[in-house]
Amino acid sequence: MKRGKAHQTCAFHNRTSVLTGLVITNDPVSDSLFVKGFELQERCLQNPLENLELTYGYLLEEDMKCLSQYASLGYLKHLNLSYVLLFRISLEPLGALLEKIAASLETLILEGCQIHYSQLSAILPGLSRCSQLTTFYFGRNCMSMGALKDLLRHTSGLSKLSLETYPAPEESLNSLVCVIWEIFTPLRAELMCTLREVRQPKRIFIGPTPCPSCGSSPSEELELHLCC
Repeated sequence: MKRGKAHQTCAFHNRTSVLTGLVITNDPVSDSLFVKGFELQERCLQNPLENLELTYGYLLEEDMKCLSQYASLGYLKHLNLSYVLLFRISLEPLGALLEKIAASLETLILEGCQIHYSQLSAILPGLSRCSQLTTFYFGRNCMSMGALKDLLRHTSGLSKLSLETYPAPEESLNSLVCVIWEIFTPLRAELMCTLREVRQPKRIFIGPTPCPSCGSSPSEELELHLCC
């Protein structure tokens, strides 16, 4: 990988000035996030991190493999890959990373990654082992009804989940990728039934964000998204 600089980079430190987090944000243009932030990640990923954010760009498959192999990521508590386009690569390295950090991960944000349901099986085993997970954002991905049910069943052991978001199933979307509410409403009820068969959710949001009907978005105050 050639050297380069991220469009925007920020490293977070705790009060004792020990690096505990790394953030790399980029416009999705020519280079991957790892290439853009190479100098920073080369220096920072040598130390144990609790927070890693790589957002608004894309990662190559070799980048994901590198991430899964860094010893410094073994105790991650917060992983944010929001709006990193992942639909063209294998998610097996991400699945391996999830298995590696399953004992410590508390927040997982995969919002807007355009993950396709055909890729989902690669991350489910690792996700199902994340017993400390409290927040899981998975909206704005391309999921079928069957894939969403499978995903929800794999969260059966995640008893600490207090806020979770999921996309509307593709069966409820029209050609413009907008929700057809008369189709979506019963499908959402079916998904909730599937989830309640394995555990009782606390705060959950299923569907487009923000909701075009009421304007609500996922938040700590939201108990359940039930717009019609």
